[in-house]
Amino acid sequence: MATIGSVLAAVLVLHTPAWAGTDSNAVRSGVASEARPGLADVAYKWFSWGDLKVGDCHQTGGYLRLYADGTLTFSARTWTDFTLSGDVWHARFELKNSAGQGLFTTSTYDSPTMWASKKHDWTANGTYEPSVYDATAKVTQWASC
Repeated sequence: MATIGSVLAAVLVLHTPAWAGTDSNAVRSGVASEARPGLADVAYKWFSWGDLKVGDCHQTGGYLRLYADGTLTFSARTWTDFTLSGDVWHARFELKNSAGQGLFTTSTYDSPTMWASKKHDWTANGTYEPSVYDATAKVTQWASC
């Protein structure tokens, strides 16, 4: 019976809000701009996460950029402590207004397949509904592994 429980625990995927409220791992945010070759400076909103853990998986240095045109870039370093078949960090982002009301949830972005103790630096590019850019004040990262 213990084997069945182990298999079920390995198959069950829980989607967890991967963020913290008041300690050093709290979500940080701001507004910045960057120069793009051949273009004028482009403003973006940024959100970053400290060290996060879901099961055996870890994320550090998570950094999300939202551009007014509806494009986004997410980068992070992820790794796993233990795996038999390779783990993947799955992240999606819920964009919220200043009152905490959900405005838009992105697609899911996946890390490369991770093996024990090997750290992976990766970047994902995607899109979101640009009409929510101005109202977006908070972001929750929902993660599973």
